[in-house]
Amino acid sequence: MPANFGYAYGKAEALYKAAKTREEKIAALEEMITACPKHKGTENLLATLKSKLAKMREQKETKTARKSVTVKKEGEAQICMLGLPNSGKSTLLARLTGAKPRVADFEYTTTRPEVGMLEHNDVMLQLVEIPSTWTPELLSIARNCDALVLLVDERKDRRMQEKELQDLAEKLKAKNSIVVKNNDDPEEIKRRIWMALDRIHVYTKTPGKPRDVPAITFSKGVTVRDVAQRVHKEFVSRFRFARIYGPSARFAGQTVGMDHVLKDGDVVEIHA
Repeated sequence: MPANFGYAYGKAEALYKAAKTREEKIAALEEMITACPKHKGTENLLATLKSKLAKMREQKETKTARKSVTVKKEGEAQICMLGLPNSGKSTLLARLTGAKPRVADFEYTTTRPEVGMLEHNDVMLQLVEIPSTWTPELLSIARNCDALVLLVDERKDRRMQEKELQDLAEKLKAKNSIVVKNNDDPEEIKRRIWMALDRIHVYTKTPGKPRDVPAITFSKGVTVRDVAQRVHKEFVSRFRFARIYGPSARFAGQTVGMDHVLKDGDVVEIHA
């Protein structure tokens, strides 16, 4: 161990040397990088450690076939949460969704994706906590999700965390991503997730009844036709008219055709 690197670094280095599996080596390297002092004299060492970590994550397992890890998409969008070890991902998942993942003070408590459902604007969104081992099979889930939440721990080097997470998001070709702190207000995080999705939410309504909840979401520029197709394909062929309540209507209950463009928060009552 290099001199004056401290107990935490020495412990992590010992774990790395004793590690027998790829996951154990990744965990130890992560801790070494976190514990390593950040100054000019350690730049080369940090670069070497990060290079080892990157190569180890990309290595293919040749002894046995990988176990498939998938998370079935539910709700209106799938959001994946990424963060360094022990950054508070499980705690934030619980705060945002009410899910009860295993939470502990030691790193790598979560070994498989944890899932919860969060609600914002009457819209249900699926939040997936991605374990910090960042194996290819886990990152494939993040690569295919609708948005990323990059979580940083306020107690640690924020700049280093943000750079590593944003580099990963770029590698995953993330369509939408936001950076949040583990002590941010949960409602503000939900709002920012919704903004990152860049969608509108629309309610459907059966004549004579209240609007349906939860709402459904679409890309901006959606028309009544798109809503009809999603609710029931037969509605398109049998469509007579729709009544609109909300921002896109000139007055409550305005009668429109299928090409009417909807706005965020509209209520659509289809008559067929």
